[in-house]
Amino acid sequence: MDVSVVVPIFDEQDNLRPLIDELDAVLGPTGKSYEILCVDDGSRDGSRKVLREIARERPHVTLLFFRRNSGQTAAFVAG
Repeated sequence: MDVSVVVPIFDEQDNLRPLIDELDAVLGPTGKSYEILCVDDGSRDGSRKVLREIARERPHVTLLFFRRNSGQTAAFVAG
């Protein structure tokens, strides 16, 4: 893997698809292998559902879910 992008997420269901689309648009043309690691930090909206849908469509998206909100630093460390 050439590039790993860690994305902490908390209640961002409406922004997830545009974010992943933009990351793919930037990273795809580089020719490097990459992964997008989305760390859901205890979201209470529909973020988990959207993330699971995205991960099914895009094998380079990996998911990690926290049971409760632990903060951005914890999400980056876990990633």
